[in-house]
Amino acid sequence: MMSSFDSIVGEDSVAVSDYIDNAFSALQTSISDPTDSAARSNAFSNLEQLAAQYNDLAEFISDQKSLANDELSSNVDSINSLTEQIANLNQQIFKAESTAGSSANELRDQQEQLVKELSEYLDVKVSYDDNDLMTVNLASGQPLVLQSSNNELSLTTDSSNPDGEVGIELDFGSYEISIPTDELGGSVGGLIAFRNEFIPSAERMLGQQALVLADTMNEQNKLGLDADGELGINLFSLDSISVSADEGNSDKDSMVDVRLTSGSSSEVTTDTYEVVMLSDTSFKLVTYDLQGNISDESEIIDTSTATPNSDGFYEVDGFGVEVSFDSTASYSRGDSYEFVPTKTAASSIEVSARTGDDFALASPIAVEGSSSNLSDVSISIASITNTDSSSSAFTDSGGLYNAAPQTLYFTASDEVEIQDADGNVLATLSNITDYSNLLEQAGLAEDAGYDISLDGAPTAGDSFSISYNSEGESDNYNGLLLANLQTEATVGGTQSYTEAFSSLVTEVGSLTATLSTNMDSSEIIMNNSIAARDEVSAVSLDEEAVNLLRYQQSYTASAQVLSAAQSTFATLISALG
Repeated sequence: MMSSFDSIVGEDSVAVSDYIDNAFSALQTSISDPTDSAARSNAFSNLEQLAAQYNDLAEFISDQKSLANDELSSNVDSINSLTEQIANLNQQIFKAESTAGSSANELRDQQEQLVKELSEYLDVKVSYDDNDLMTVNLASGQPLVLQSSNNELSLTTDSSNPDGEVGIELDFGSYEISIPTDELGGSVGGLIAFRNEFIPSAERMLGQQALVLADTMNEQNKLGLDADGELGINLFSLDSISVSADEGNSDKDSMVDVRLTSGSSSEVTTDTYEVVMLSDTSFKLVTYDLQGNISDESEIIDTSTATPNSDGFYEVDGFGVEVSFDSTASYSRGDSYEFVPTKTAASSIEVSARTGDDFALASPIAVEGSSSNLSDVSISIASITNTDSSSSAFTDSGGLYNAAPQTLYFTASDEVEIQDADGNVLATLSNITDYSNLLEQAGLAEDAGYDISLDGAPTAGDSFSISYNSEGESDNYNGLLLANLQTEATVGGTQSYTEAFSSLVTEVGSLTATLSTNMDSSEIIMNNSIAARDEVSAVSLDEEAVNLLRYQQSYTASAQVLSAAQSTFATLISALG
């Protein structure tokens, strides 16, 4: 199963880093001439290919999860068959040795071979009862074989876990017990570690990168004008976040909705998130790492006093998500709802823009000084932060509301009146010493969604205008900001898109190195034990043989996980290029 990791990416042409470079290189070409429709089309095509590569890698990871499940199921079947055979041999040995002078050495040899096979799957401990019949226990102490009976293992799936973690149960007939997976050893222990730890980690890290790419490019594109002079739209889309209600919730039909906070993807982690109800109206958000340890928790939010946004969602500051509640549902203290924001992002990301014309490369505003100005001071755009018609100066139809800041008239070199389209004074600044971000200084920038700066002190009587950029076909102000996203620290607030991939590779490489060291040590011990075992002539499983079985299972466990890690590492290296 693990060998398929090596074959998913066979050529440099499919490297993720190449797709990122190609997408931004094509974008740079279109930025150099925003009127070139062919360049825009090429940039659009490269963006689609980048999204498709995320999908392909996510599908590959999902396939490995399925293959691990299948192999685990097969291993459990083999274990049950082996323990049944060992138990049957106990019965045959007892009958054979009940006859005076009879020997069951051949049967014991068969039993020894079966235990050796079993030790490849699990860490087992072998002992003998008063009748000299073999007892086989798991490393954690639970019996697999007692005299002529065996207890079967079964593979379980935790449906309440967002990653569908698998586990092992031991069936005692009238009841089952769960076996600690970190004590299983052998190929089963290695596969479960691979399935429950590495696969979810890789899936979430890849998803985090796709999520941040989509969110940051969407938000920046919406701050510009496209080829038709219209405000930008989202370039990418992602599936909605799936939420699971805890089975112990008071109202089985109650549910919460969760979504990403637009523009806050840098706050989203790869953790599992849990909405925990503290009362019928208050909640907090708790995050857990893959080991189940609490990594962070939010302030308490009381929906009876907090103000939601316009569509009823409550933003959880610092976590990058928003939560809404069903007004018809009943919530009680202790109810909880779990989700992983990054889980499906890589598999679901797709380009939602229609054509290359949807790249919003131009600034939505144009600024200029009056031709009658006495000074040579220049005006420039300081920032564009919001183009939403419900919360900024921009209208849906393309333009600025009349009440928006549109003229700066200097009554003195250090005093300015900021006026709307009708000449009404919105604010006055006096004793100006810093000519940057003048709208922010006047308290108008947040509502306007834009700000401007001057490169010096004007002369009294100078004026500067701000208008909708209706003739900005050749403008590339916002395109340059889109291109800058390639190298900005957006993933987790610390890494660029490509650096985040490198972190994923580093994590796999670290695991590989650790397992390689463990495997080498196990191999040395195993080989020494084999040599010692060869000097023992008895056919029964004496102390040396039992030790050998333990070393063999340790070596096999390391080899299983190492094989998976090395294959994954090779795949990710290829995917990075």
